[in-house]
Amino acid sequence: MAARLNAFHLACNLTRDQLFREWVGGFVNGEPVTVDQAAQFIRIVCKVESRRELATDAHAIDRFHHFLRLPFLDWRDNQQHQRRAA
Repeated sequence: MAARLNAFHLACNLTRDQLFREWVGGFVNGEPVTVDQAAQFIRIVCKVESRRELATDAHAIDRFHHFLRLPFLDWRDNQQHQRRAA
């Protein structure tokens, strides 16, 4: 059984995901953002100084999943569905 990643590890992985950076760019300037800009976006949305806080701060973890991870996964799945339909 694979180990589940906590919100901190997920946040670190997301910043390296080109699709996540494209999704964040839609909120910022319409263009994909850099890894550093994506990390800053996560910190702002989750109201933390460091993504490490996502390992222990329950409120930040909730914000991460509710405002970032789940909406991104929905967007990504929709993008993939649209590409298959085209």
